[in-house]
Amino acid sequence: MQFIMDMVHDNPGDKRFETSFRKPEKLVDFGYNTQVFRQNNTTITFEKLGENFFCGEEAKLWLENMTRLSVNEIFPAHKAGLMTMCHIDLFVLPKLLVEKYKEEICDESGRISIFREKTKEIHRIMIDEMFERYPIDGLVIRVGETYFHDTPFHTGNGAVLYGDIEEEKRTFVELINFLREEVCIKHGKYIIFRTWDCFADRFHADVSYYLDVTNKIEPCEKLIFSIKYTMLDFWRCVKFNPCIGEGRHKQIIEVQCQREYEGKGAYPMYNMNGVINGFSEMKNKKGIKDVADNPLVCGIFGWSRGGGWCGPYIKNEFWCDLNAYVICKFAQNPNRDDRDIFMEYAVERMGLDEKNAKKFYEICLRVPDAVLYGRYITPYDRSLNESCMPCANWLRDAQIAPLSRLDPVFEYLEENNLVQKAIDEKKLSVRIWEEIRDRFDEIEMFDATLREFISNSIEYGLRFYVIINIAFQIYAKCRKRENVKELLEKYDAAWADYLELENRNQASTSFSGKRFEGIRGIDETIEYCRKNLA
Repeated sequence: MQFIMDMVHDNPGDKRFETSFRKPEKLVDFGYNTQVFRQNNTTITFEKLGENFFCGEEAKLWLENMTRLSVNEIFPAHKAGLMTMCHIDLFVLPKLLVEKYKEEICDESGRISIFREKTKEIHRIMIDEMFERYPIDGLVIRVGETYFHDTPFHTGNGAVLYGDIEEEKRTFVELINFLREEVCIKHGKYIIFRTWDCFADRFHADVSYYLDVTNKIEPCEKLIFSIKYTMLDFWRCVKFNPCIGEGRHKQIIEVQCQREYEGKGAYPMYNMNGVINGFSEMKNKKGIKDVADNPLVCGIFGWSRGGGWCGPYIKNEFWCDLNAYVICKFAQNPNRDDRDIFMEYAVERMGLDEKNAKKFYEICLRVPDAVLYGRYITPYDRSLNESCMPCANWLRDAQIAPLSRLDPVFEYLEENNLVQKAIDEKKLSVRIWEEIRDRFDEIEMFDATLREFISNSIEYGLRFYVIINIAFQIYAKCRKRENVKELLEKYDAAWADYLELENRNQASTSFSGKRFEGIRGIDETIEYCRKNLA
């Protein structure tokens, strides 16, 4: 494919990941041809406006550090022969600049608007300065989310206000046409415009909406739309994105290698068989291989690390590494199947012989089922027709949600006599994890350090999903106000067993049941049960 891209997406507000995927030589070795960096636009000074928008020692120091970081990343990647792209959230501008020009760039509601001429002028200056300062080949544009956790001297808002659908479309057309003119035509650089949102009836996943916007924009070799392979976020139990392969414009497909909804690599996480071929639970099984020969599809945009918030934090990125390798090699040659690429990785990178590589592949193919039955709630999820967020998103990042999050799920399960079926799924997940553990014990591997990590990560998955299995049974009884004393004892023992893993080498951090940034956790439900149902 023309573009085989990788990006490390650090958690907003967190310490930057320590990862080998920041090294250009690593990407070149794997076969990537493009490295994507983030937030480099926040180093732009807008000096052509004749004022200093980073006043004070603290702001000046922050700008110097951010600029140094950008220089130290972009220039080596360019020197290594990689195409370089900068990922930008729109609109994000220095606070002092917004304060000075607020009347000229903001609409009646106080939001920065692309329909204001001064907004366009300021962004022309930003775009010009970026291409003057850095050897970059293009910009990756996101408008669905705007965070300022790591940019304390900037402010702004999303470039598109969601609400009135026709106004949204009009804004998208205005914005994309502006970027097309300023970046693609004027500078001869690429615009990769991410269609991402979290709605089934908007730009990212609704074909008619997508075509209503993109058909109003003249195709250009340098203008490309970036679309997640899933209809919604990187979940299971959702449809393959129907917008892929539609319309008149080139597209690249986004793939997450460290899946935020599935442990982030703390436990086994080989997903690329499902990403490429389609996952087992899909009603109409479809994967990237089914659209790889579409003339509109010209690349893969992989996130080797990152996505989501907080933990679990990993010390060994083996599972991310495996996923990133397989999707990269597939993008190089979409005629290869994932097994062929996996075997190559296992033999050449892990040092396994053919026999043990085959065994390891077969073990890894069991992981998606273990996760599906443990994390998801398919008796409920199937009722959503793969078009809504599955299982009320009760497990994500490093948090387990309280029962209140699952109230609508249990209401459906109870009404349709499916509670026991959902509980049985959780028990099945544990049995599959036990099978994975036992079968891995039979693998012969020379790399003792890697073997220890993989073994511990399997144990992490098993012990975590034992907790989930018991928690789900507690939820079911709590709904009926039944006694859960015996289950609470098992729950406490399972947590103690799980937390013991933190003492092991290369240990990943644990999930939590505590409240996080205002979001409640399972501890709330357990505490209720201790007081009332024990």
